[in-house]
Amino acid sequence: MERRLSLRGRTDLPVKTQDGSLISLCRGIELSATGIVLDRGRPVTSRDHSMLVRIYVDLPERHRPVEVKARSVWGFGSQQAFKFIRMNDVDRLNLAEHLDLMSHRGIHLN
Repeated sequence: MERRLSLRGRTDLPVKTQDGSLISLCRGIELSATGIVLDRGRPVTSRDHSMLVRIYVDLPERHRPVEVKARSVWGFGSQQAFKFIRMNDVDRLNLAEHLDLMSHRGIHLN
């Protein structure tokens, strides 16, 4: 059974994750106001499931990345989903505006 709290859309965004001193470059493939699905470009392993990681999402209409703290909720193959735990209000608004732009551009939000 799937639980979705908000609309999400397919995307292709550059994303950087930071777990302590370990930094990974990924692609964001699904995005919502409450979380993101990443393609890590390699198989997800047990070391990818830290308690909290910083995620930096580069939105095309913004000069600086949206920064969130998130926790992993699942991983399969090269994909890993994260739930956003902490984000400042400006970044939350930027993310909401990006999702709104996606819907106006005709991108289907589930």
